[in-house]
Amino acid sequence: MIAGDRCTRACGFCAVSTAKPFALEADEPVRVAEATRRLNLRHVVITAVARDDLADGGAEHFRQTIEAVRSANPGIIVEVLVPDFLDRDESIDAVLAAHPEIFNHNLETVRRLTPAVRSRATYERSLSVLAKVKARRGGRIYTKSGLMLGLGENGGGSRDGDGGFARGAV
Repeated sequence: MIAGDRCTRACGFCAVSTAKPFALEADEPVRVAEATRRLNLRHVVITAVARDDLADGGAEHFRQTIEAVRSANPGIIVEVLVPDFLDRDESIDAVLAAHPEIFNHNLETVRRLTPAVRSRATYERSLSVLAKVKARRGGRIYTKSGLMLGLGENGGGSRDGDGGFARGAV
């Protein structure tokens, strides 16, 4: 997890502290790259806390980390698990510029439960982020998402909107 251990959001499911984050550590991308090299990783998942305090949501820090990891580990598969970046095109594009093989952004729950589970994120915004990535990179990138179960959903395809992800734009 990059960009610190303090999140600017307060999602009900998450154990990460919600507080004013510290400044980004400029040497963190190199430290992460060195750790992946020492561990001889073939696949790495780079994730971060939500950083709504930063104009780009931390996207440039993601880009720098991906590039440093690739430089230290030729041939490594890079997966990113990103926040929604408030659906800002320039932030999404900054991460995509580093060419991760897998772009992951979690929906976390079904549309109906999103307001209760995710403090500031919206279901539609998350779908938009994933759709933009797929549109910009097409078949040249894998997109993925995750859902937690047991939060009050009542089955796929119900009339109240649960299960909408299966019919979504991604």
